[in-house]
Amino acid sequence: MKNFIKNLILLSFLLLSACATQLPVANGIKEISTSDYASLAQSKTEKVEVYSGLYNQLTVSATRMDGEMTEAFLSHSARLLQWTTAQHQTERAKLISQGTEKTDFFISFYTPERKHNDLSSSKSIWKIYLDVNGQRYEGKAVKIKSQLTEVETMYPAHNRWSTPYTVSFPVASAIADGKPAVITFTGTLTSAQLKFK
Repeated sequence: MKNFIKNLILLSFLLLSACATQLPVANGIKEISTSDYASLAQSKTEKVEVYSGLYNQLTVSATRMDGEMTEAFLSHSARLLQWTTAQHQTERAKLISQGTEKTDFFISFYTPERKHNDLSSSKSIWKIYLDVNGQRYEGKAVKIKSQLTEVETMYPAHNRWSTPYTVSFPVASAIADGKPAVITFTGTLTSAQLKFK
C-alpha cells in the first residue's frame, strides 16, 4: 500500500510538472505571452561585435529558429494577428514542411558601410556557414522587407540600425535542432562567429 501511494504521488507530481511546461491552449492554438516570447527569443539569440581599434566593422545577432522557437513564433503571430485555427494550422504545416529541407536563423546585420550590408546579393562580399554535427553548410540569405515595428515585435534583438535577414542552411532542422552549432560570417572585411549550445 505504501508503494502504491508513493507511486501515485510521484505520478501526480510528474503530470503536474509536464502540464506546467506546456503552453496553454485556446481554440487549438498554444498561447504564449509577449514577455515569455521575448525571453525565449533572447535565450535563442547570440550576438557578436567586431572592432578594428575603436572602429566598428560588424555587429550581427542570430536567432536560432529551432522547433521550440518556431512553435513560439507561430503562437505569438497567431495572438498578434488573431489567426483562426485554420490559419494557424496552415502556417504551422508550411513551416514544418520547410523544416524537412532546411534550418533557418533570423539575422540582424549591421556594418557602418551600407554597400557592405549585402547578404542577399548574388555578389555579396560575405559567406555564411553553419557548422553542426561535424558538417559545414553554406547559407542563403533573404532580406526581410516587413515594417521595422513588425520585425522588432517578432525578433526583439533587432534594432533600427541593422538589416533583417532570414538565412537558410540546406540541412533538415531535425538534424540541427538541439545540437551545438556555429555560424560563421566571413568576407574581405572581417569574420565573426556566433556559437550556439
